[in-house]
Amino acid sequence: MIVSKEMKTAYQDFLEDFGFNLDPTILHYVKLFDGGKQVVFFHHISNSDSNCIEVQLGIRIDAVEDIINQFLPSLGDFSERSTTLIMPIDQINANMQRRYFIKDEKEVPEVLKKIESHLVKDGFRWLDRYSDPIVLEDYFNNNPDQEFITQNFTYRSARAITLCKLYNPDNYKDKKKAYLDKLEEMMVTPFTLASFLNLLNYLENN
Repeated sequence: MIVSKEMKTAYQDFLEDFGFNLDPTILHYVKLFDGGKQVVFFHHISNSDSNCIEVQLGIRIDAVEDIINQFLPSLGDFSERSTTLIMPIDQINANMQRRYFIKDEKEVPEVLKKIESHLVKDGFRWLDRYSDPIVLEDYFNNNPDQEFITQNFTYRSARAITLCKLYNPDNYKDKKKAYLDKLEEMMVTPFTLASFLNLLNYLENN
C-alpha cells in the first residue's frame, strides 16, 4: 500500500506540472482543450507481492461522443465519460512496456522516471497531435479494416463514420459503404446493424 501511495503522489505532481488534473468522475487525469479533453490513464493493480502500472493515453472529441452514445448501448453517464481513442503507450513508442511490474518500493522512482521520460518525449506530443479532430479522423478512416485493441468494432465504426461526416464529409459516402460492408461481413446482430443505420440517418439529416 505504501508503494501505491508513493506512485500516485509522484505521477499526480508530474502531470499537474503539464496541466493535467485528476477528474474525480473517471479517476484519471485530464487536460481540457476546445471541443474535448486529453486523458492520461494510470491503471494501478496491487497485490500481496507486486504492483503493476499500465499507462494509456486518450482523446475525447465531445461532438463525436455526444452523437454516438445516442445510438450505442451505454449505462448511466457513460456518454460523459467515454473516450474517442485510447492508446497503450507501447503503441506510441515500441521501446516502452505496456505494463511495469514493481516488486518493492525501491523500484518506484526508476519506473516513474521511464514513464515520465516517455510522456515528455512522445506521449504529450501524441496527445497534442491527435487532439486535432481532422488528424484523428484520418487515423480512424485511413484503413477501415484496422482493429483497435481498446474498443470493439461497433464503437470503432460508429466513431469513425461520425468523425468522417463532421470533419471530412467529402469521403463520407465511400467510408459509409466500407463500414456497412464490414459489418455485413462480420455478420453483426440485427440490433447492432440497426443502431449503425440509425446513426447514419442522424448524421445525414442533422
